[in-house]
Amino acid sequence: MRLFTFRIPSPIGPLVRIGAELDGRLVDLNRATGLLLRERGEPDWEAYAAFLVPPDMITYLERGEKAAQAARDALALVGTGAEVPDEVGRVLYDFGEVHVMAPIPRPNIVWDSMVFLEHVKMGRPVIPDVFYEWPPYFAQSGAIVAGPFDPIVTPRFTEELDFELEFGAYIGRRGSNIAEADAARHIAGFTIYNDVSARDVQFREMEMMLGPAKGKNFEGSNIMGPCMVTPDEIDPGNLRMVARVNGETVVDDHSSSMHHSFGRIVSWISEEQMLHPGDFIASGTCDHGTGRMSELGRYLRVGDVVEFEIQGIGTIRNEVVASRGRR
Repeated sequence: MRLFTFRIPSPIGPLVRIGAELDGRLVDLNRATGLLLRERGEPDWEAYAAFLVPPDMITYLERGEKAAQAARDALALVGTGAEVPDEVGRVLYDFGEVHVMAPIPRPNIVWDSMVFLEHVKMGRPVIPDVFYEWPPYFAQSGAIVAGPFDPIVTPRFTEELDFELEFGAYIGRRGSNIAEADAARHIAGFTIYNDVSARDVQFREMEMMLGPAKGKNFEGSNIMGPCMVTPDEIDPGNLRMVARVNGETVVDDHSSSMHHSFGRIVSWISEEQMLHPGDFIASGTCDHGTGRMSELGRYLRVGDVVEFEIQGIGTIRNEVVASRGRR
């Protein structure tokens, strides 16, 4: 499935829903599950649907395989053209009617890895041996996520705004000390990730052997979307990764260059640490996946439009705008 979080208007204000793509349209999975349970004769179908497939992606993931199967069955039922009674509510939307958000608008945490060898080589005369033993990663805030078509707001403290072409996996099942061979069972799906970075700030703060901190943690700096593609529909080790700025291709790479697999990354992060549904683990930047080090050869400027396209997942498109803060 291709799972989305989206916002719709309502008389009481915007409502956030989760959905799945069906023939180019969005199916509201909570309401579609209500339709399914009603058709099956469930007397408390509305309450049970709200519990089983709630309109919140993290809670949905926490419900596990039973919720996933209900969502698949509900999607199939809508695909038959089943009539939807008024008491169920609206089930189908066109993408132009909704605001598509990040698949999980506020993940618990963002674990950002660094596993593409050519990216690790940048500026290093020698690759540390530890890179080959442990997949390196650091933690970022999950509270600063932006959606696939939201603007990139330039922080007022940087003159060197850069993109990073990545993709990542959402955790769907709780666990710690996860064996690499079992890691796939803990991954709910994959999405595109732009790790927007303030390079001048990042490099200065890392002189203190800490961070990156403010260089990567500012409002909207973690861009994700457009959807979460379930693992049965994608091979994370065989994806073309493309970045365009103002319509010009500036990065054309491939996920097969990852030195460590997502299985290895999940296993290492989970050593003596619990992973939870809604955690996000990123691949790190692909081999040539930053603006300054790509064919773009410069940092981002206000008015630039950055597009990432990853095979099997889709496209995100974000325009760089000026800071709304004081100067």
